[in-house]
Amino acid sequence: MAGKWGLMGEALLALLVAGVTASATPFVEEPTNGSVVLGGEAELRCVVRGGVVAQWARDGLLLGAPPTAAHPRYRLAGDPQRGQYHLRIKGVELEDDAAFECQAGGGNGTGPPRASRSARLRVMVPPGPPALELPPGEELPWVGGAEVHVSCHAHDARPAPRLVLTLGGVPLPEASSRVFEGSHPKLSSAEVTVRLTPQRQHHGQRLLCAASNEAGAAPTEAALTLDVLFPPGPPTIEGLDSPHVRAGDKLELVCIVRGGNPPPSLHWDKDGRPLAAPWVTQRPLAVTRSPLAVAVTRGDDGATLRCRVQTQRPLAAGGSASVTLHVTYPPSEVTLSGPRGGAENESLTLTCASGPSNPPARLHWWLGGRQLRPSESSTAPAPGGGTVTSSNLTLVARRSEHGRPLVCEAAAAGVGVARASLVLSITHPPDSLWIEAPPPNASFRVGALVRLGCYARGGHPPPRLVWSKEGRALQEPLPGWGRDLELKLSPGDNGAAFTCGDTAHQQGAPRASTRLRVLFPPQSVSISASPREPRLGQRLQLTCVTGSSHPAPTLTWHLHGRTEPGEPLPPSPAPHGGVSVASRLRLQVALQDQGHVITCAAASPALGVTVRAGHRLSVRHPPLLRSPPGGRVLALENSGAVLPLLGDAHPPLRECAWSRDGARLAPSPRHRLLPGGSLAIGNLSRSDAGLYRVQCGNAEGKGSASVRLDVHYPPSIVRAPDPVVVDEGGTIEMECEAEGRPLLDGSLRWQRLGALSPGPMGLPMGLEALGGVPVGRLRVSGARRDMGGAYECHVDTGIPPPARAVIRLLIRYGPELEAVPEPEPIPVLVPDGADAVALGCRARGVPPVELHWVQGGRPISTMDSRFQQLQWSDPPWTRGLLTVANISQDRARLRSQSRHLAPSQYLNWEQGWDGNGTLGMLECVARNELGTVRRRFRLRLADRPDPPHSLRVSGATPSSLRISWSPGFNGGSAQSFLISARVPGAPPPPSYVITSASSHTLTGLRPATPYDVTVRARNARGDSAPTVIRGITSELPRDWPEEGAGPTAPPAALPPPTWPLAALACSALAAILGGALWCCRRRHFREAVPEVTAQKGSEVGTSNDYGPEPEVGALDQWEAEEEWGGYEEVLPPAPRVTPEGELV
Repeated sequence: MAGKWGLMGEALLALLVAGVTASATPFVEEPTNGSVVLGGEAELRCVVRGGVVAQWARDGLLLGAPPTAAHPRYRLAGDPQRGQYHLRIKGVELEDDAAFECQAGGGNGTGPPRASRSARLRVMVPPGPPALELPPGEELPWVGGAEVHVSCHAHDARPAPRLVLTLGGVPLPEASSRVFEGSHPKLSSAEVTVRLTPQRQHHGQRLLCAASNEAGAAPTEAALTLDVLFPPGPPTIEGLDSPHVRAGDKLELVCIVRGGNPPPSLHWDKDGRPLAAPWVTQRPLAVTRSPLAVAVTRGDDGATLRCRVQTQRPLAAGGSASVTLHVTYPPSEVTLSGPRGGAENESLTLTCASGPSNPPARLHWWLGGRQLRPSESSTAPAPGGGTVTSSNLTLVARRSEHGRPLVCEAAAAGVGVARASLVLSITHPPDSLWIEAPPPNASFRVGALVRLGCYARGGHPPPRLVWSKEGRALQEPLPGWGRDLELKLSPGDNGAAFTCGDTAHQQGAPRASTRLRVLFPPQSVSISASPREPRLGQRLQLTCVTGSSHPAPTLTWHLHGRTEPGEPLPPSPAPHGGVSVASRLRLQVALQDQGHVITCAAASPALGVTVRAGHRLSVRHPPLLRSPPGGRVLALENSGAVLPLLGDAHPPLRECAWSRDGARLAPSPRHRLLPGGSLAIGNLSRSDAGLYRVQCGNAEGKGSASVRLDVHYPPSIVRAPDPVVVDEGGTIEMECEAEGRPLLDGSLRWQRLGALSPGPMGLPMGLEALGGVPVGRLRVSGARRDMGGAYECHVDTGIPPPARAVIRLLIRYGPELEAVPEPEPIPVLVPDGADAVALGCRARGVPPVELHWVQGGRPISTMDSRFQQLQWSDPPWTRGLLTVANISQDRARLRSQSRHLAPSQYLNWEQGWDGNGTLGMLECVARNELGTVRRRFRLRLADRPDPPHSLRVSGATPSSLRISWSPGFNGGSAQSFLISARVPGAPPPPSYVITSASSHTLTGLRPATPYDVTVRARNARGDSAPTVIRGITSELPRDWPEEGAGPTAPPAALPPPTWPLAALACSALAAILGGALWCCRRRHFREAVPEVTAQKGSEVGTSNDYGPEPEVGALDQWEAEEEWGGYEEVLPPAPRVTPEGELV
């Protein structure tokens, strides 16, 4: 590369020499010195005379003309035709800081090259961000007044950076500075150091270092906010105008300190004891405050409150401020001691003492607004400070002074007054006492409410009134001038003395009394009998006696709702001032009197009250037994039953005997005689049912009764024929016979069971449940298949468990094969390479169907090794499976023979050959006693599809036919359909349409014209036989568009295309004339084929000579500009057979 550039340099110099004369300078403009910032763009100008070329040199080294690839940032600028050879440098680097020369030579090849004057390009680099540096041990914060050293340095600049230090915007004098080499020899760094003595006014100011040079960029800065430690000012206490305060005052003191960094803490104490108080610093104002709330007490007299300032090291300790309190206060309390009362005319001595006060207090006595003179007074210092004063007073108790207040007043001059008082209590009895009560002749019914009032006047303390009855207190004494007594009158209140008295005063207390008259009925009525238990016909004497009553009652006797006459007896005195009366009754008892109650009634007409007593007659008689209600007892089998003994006997029954149907029942584990004579029978069976009789006796005679035992037991089904068979459409009855007790109408029901679950279902239409027990019937009319299934005869008598029987209803019908979508014979494809294939057949019928397989009209033997037969039965369905084996032998033989087949013989080539063995037609035969059905299967190797079937014309217009069909067997692979159409008698059409759908619309046809439409199926192995149908387009309506406006009708026959020759001719013309291919092809196709259109999803193909000629099919109209093309010759593939005979 160096040699190449050397040769070029020599050639350029030769040109320069040839174009520059020795006598004239070649430069019109020479480069000048300049400067540029690192990374910028620089341009050195050089203009030479016409015919002279120039190149550049840096520090004496040529850069090349133009600059070589070694200098990608250098390029020449300007117009060389005008002699402009400017050097432009992009992305200036430090290596570009050099001397540059522009060298030029003569145009005629003579004279040496001339160099311009040297131009210096100065590359400037702005300084990097400066950094402030503090020596170890002098980090922030600084202590005010202590000298510190601060350094600032900036690196890698050209020229050297200038550093300026300012504090609070004021430049600082430099202590020292130096410049030293940077990271590159052409770069410089600088450092400056200053000495600084921080003061409190410097706190929070910014120490700023700015770095700059001639590079022109904005100065870069580094800043440091100073944190200077300095002590606060002296504290002051505000909020106290005078040291003289009163006890109870609320003082709000504030200790204030200004300045200080860090802010100081403030602490309060009282007489040296710390007080809890917060402090807060207001940062913008640098003021620290500590509020203190003081509730002045008398103990604060002479106390000193001090606020102390505390600072952090290394600052000096803060100062303090204090105030001393002088407290004045009245006595906090006045105490009165001595008796608060006494009896009238008694002497009372009381003492009054004041609490501590400053100044001392003076005591004054007051009674009802009248000042009293004390007997003596004194003062004494109090232990906690202040002075106490005491005074004694003696007075005589008088009734007029009762209830008046006695006041002791303590007054401290100029401070306040305190008082204490008491109410005098002088004791004396009430002046009078009286009773408010009913008049003496008033009468009251027992139970009536009566109120007695007792009232007093005067007395102290209040009288304590209490009521008493015959000297027995009825209440607790209560103070007051009135007391009521509420009485609910009882017989004991009749004639009793009720007294009211005062228990608060022992002497001179008055009393008052009254008496009441109370009316009350007999407190009791009693009856005595003789004898206690009479026999039938014996005389009985009854005596009725009443308790005390006022007034005397009237006695009457009652039996069986009748009043019996009694004999009155003389009355006698009774308690509570009452009287007792009696009556006698003589009675001859009968059997109907047994257990009945005879009543004695004592009536008090004045009170409207009757008191009664009864006596139950106990008549001795033989047993009177009876049967239970209904005369029967119901019980469940295998349980127990109790036959009750009902009736009366007096005295009680002595012995009882039970019998059944005349036979005596002896006690046994199953037959137990219960207390009271009832019979318990355990573990009942239905044979225990019958008529039972019991006979019992006592001392008076014997009696008997009978009861029938009815044993209930669960139902059971004794007869239910299963299955029940009926021909389809026939009539039959299903029967179910049950037994049980009870067995009532409606207890037997029929229901149908589900096919998959035992749950009940409704009865189908045509089934009728016939009522009746014990035989129930279900009638089947017009038997249908859906009626077949399991039916349940359900018997529920209410005695669990219910009985059930399942009866199957079988509807007989002939065999039926399961429906399949394919028509017969059903194709069965044998995949390539498979040696076996399975054929399934499923049929139903009742009775069950038997399946057999037939080949060639002969049943397939189960001993034939080529076939394996399996059969499963799931009534009414029977499923059979025939597995055909050893197919490979027949496949190889048939395929080897297929090599000799003509194409027209290849279709369905495996049919009609003898000896096919496993291939060909197979039949599944389903048979029962009602008939036989068959299904044919066609066992096929994978081959061409079957022809479409059910071909039909589903629509017609004047220019189109709609064709539909049903696909046949696809031959084992995906199939499509080829559609063509032609006018009868016309030549075969040259093209067709391929589609995968099962319908298609042919368009572009002539009106009222018949067309033969051919449809065949195609798969990978070839085409099926064609299916042809004739369709006729409809006539042209009157409003049909004029000729040329509608679709173009195709000709009667489409001639075969000649497009290969036309294409070759067009290609030749295209090589000579160019562009003729389009015209030639379009003209040719318009002459050869009418314009038709294919539906979306179809493709167009050409005819072939395999099999019958395909017809024109489903040709849809194309756009007028569309070429008729895309033809391809679609031929069915010829069968390919491997050397081993396998069909590929």
